[in-house]
Amino acid sequence: MKTIALVGNPNTGKTTLFNSILHADEHVGNWHGVTVEYKEKIFKRDGKAVAQVTDLPGVYSLSSFSFEEAVTREYLIAHKDATILNIIDGNCLQKNLLLTLELIECGFSPIVCINMANEMKKYGIKIDTKKIEKMLGVKVFLINAQDKKVVKQLFDYVLKYDTQSQKAIKMPYVKKLTNIFDTLYQKYLQSNSHQSKQNFDDFQKIKMLELDSYFCDNISKSNIMTSEFSTINSNNESLFQIFDKNNTLSQVFKARYDYINLISVEAKETAIYGYSKVDRFVLNKYLGIPIFLIIVAIIFFLTFGELGTFLTEKLSLFFETYLFLPLTNFVQGVTNNQFVINFFSEAICGSVGTIFSFLPQIVLMYLGLYFLEESGYMARIAFMFEDFMQKIGLTGKSIFTLLMCFGCSTTATLSSRNQDDKNSKIKTAMLTPYMSCSAKLPLYSVVSGALFPKNKFLVIISFYLLGVLVALAISYFLNKKYLKSENSNFILEMPAYRFPRTKKIVKNVLTNTKDFLLRAGSVLLCFSCIIWTLKNLQYGSSKSVLDWIASFISPLFVPLGFGTQGVVLALLCGIVAKEIIVSTIGIVNNLGGNSAVGNISKSIMLSSSAFFLTTSSSLSFLVFATLYLPCISTVSVMAKEIGKKWTLMSCIIQFLIAYLLSFVTYKISNYFVFYGVGAGILSLLCFAILLVAIFFITRLFKSKKSCRFCPKRKTCGK
Repeated sequence: MKTIALVGNPNTGKTTLFNSILHADEHVGNWHGVTVEYKEKIFKRDGKAVAQVTDLPGVYSLSSFSFEEAVTREYLIAHKDATILNIIDGNCLQKNLLLTLELIECGFSPIVCINMANEMKKYGIKIDTKKIEKMLGVKVFLINAQDKKVVKQLFDYVLKYDTQSQKAIKMPYVKKLTNIFDTLYQKYLQSNSHQSKQNFDDFQKIKMLELDSYFCDNISKSNIMTSEFSTINSNNESLFQIFDKNNTLSQVFKARYDYINLISVEAKETAIYGYSKVDRFVLNKYLGIPIFLIIVAIIFFLTFGELGTFLTEKLSLFFETYLFLPLTNFVQGVTNNQFVINFFSEAICGSVGTIFSFLPQIVLMYLGLYFLEESGYMARIAFMFEDFMQKIGLTGKSIFTLLMCFGCSTTATLSSRNQDDKNSKIKTAMLTPYMSCSAKLPLYSVVSGALFPKNKFLVIISFYLLGVLVALAISYFLNKKYLKSENSNFILEMPAYRFPRTKKIVKNVLTNTKDFLLRAGSVLLCFSCIIWTLKNLQYGSSKSVLDWIASFISPLFVPLGFGTQGVVLALLCGIVAKEIIVSTIGIVNNLGGNSAVGNISKSIMLSSSAFFLTTSSSLSFLVFATLYLPCISTVSVMAKEIGKKWTLMSCIIQFLIAYLLSFVTYKISNYFVFYGVGAGILSLLCFAILLVAIFFITRLFKSKKSCRFCPKRKTCGK
């Protein structure tokens, strides 16, 4: 069976082609690192398996600078006989051809597929494929990956393509590079007469000139050349020191790009892809951030404002009136057992009704995120924030992960693996739980709707912003003290603006909403039943089992203003899944099947309720619930991605920060509530002065340990 690998830069249409060939359903994104593991599927014709098609992660080079490049390179090394489909975005031919040249240098004879033919016509770009074929020595196709007819014709050719009969040609610049290698290698041998001469092929010579760390490590481990790579007991320069001194890396890239420019001129590539006049405003250093904030504010206003609230209330009423009430009446007609009736109406109908009632807001949030992604604006967000993110020890890639957290922290944590630097990966993963995922949205809505109905939108926005600010502060602290990130070269493709395809957005939203319902609904139903059962099982004469469990923990939260057993139980259940918190409130407050959002909100303000909050304690509670601990699924993914040690450290730090900020919030809000605005502002001022004092004391302590002759009194180690 033939093996076919799709290789190309990010966002060139590989996954679209993969979906067109195999009728698959992989997600397509406009940014680097969407596909971080390769996808495989069997292609069948007339019911017979004829090929295994693999969609490899988008990469810019075969050198290992990122996780994606490592995955792609390892796959190609292990599948030397694979038929390579090199997907190129015809709108930016020069950037994409670098990978093509590396594939040919490596010994492959890829079939080059120049994609985006429809957009090329729109931008006035014309490419002569025959001239490119002649200059590269490989077959070149001009395609539109969305056109099923064109894709079928391409694949018919691919299935007949014999990889073994095709021999890679030698690019004209290769001889120039091998001559440079031979000259420097001879110089090395003359100064190290004890070393025996080794034979290398052209590809190996170029990779050594390129100072490819992966290739060098494998060469040094596999033969007698170890000493040629690092001089240990000699004053002579190592081979790679000679290469580095002569700046061979830049010579390799110059030789490649000179040939790429020649191809571009011969192929008559015109126009500049991706750039738009709109970018004069969107990427403007003064207007870019305000425009971004306005766009985000619009999405949040639609989600949490009157539209989202109206849809939530109507859907909640619909389920209650036309589904849960008739079902409860049916159960009452079947049995007189009050335990069974209450279990069905409270544990099952109440919990499921709660999660379904928040579907409109979750759908609106996903719609906003996918609209930004499909339009091409998401990549510009990363570009805008790259400089700022580097100052706090992250990269532009991190912004993708943090934005994904608004959907689900678990899947966002998985995307942290696309970081080039290990420390950046750890920090990015540690920050994901601070962001407010869609599962926290129902809690914000219920509590703010109860205590702050007139300012509900502003309150919800404030807690989303709180999570972001705390995450950035944590990253800055970790970068300064424990997880210093290396300087990285952030490469990002700037896609052209596209009007979002309704079909694509709806498909992605429905897929993610379905996943949310399956994940949240199953966990919610299971644990709601457990919680309800524990609440109705008596321990001793007066307390339920649930009350008995909470009584041991609740004193810890008394300083925060919400040390009641009902509130603590909701937080404990939130560790399993944040979606459970709202349904737990309904259960502990004895709402029965009548668990509409409005009724849950009203119950929070009743002092007789097990879950009761005041104005001050509600703010404190929301601060703690926003920051305290990630759900179990996120913890498990973090442990897999960054290790158990950093996962445990992350949870400890998160809990302590949540406790401290919640305590401060409760004390300050009490001053506003009981002593007036003036006292509240004064308490805020005192807290700010305390923070400034701690900062300067820390700086003073550090300066005493540093050399007084150092610039800015930084430690010099002397």
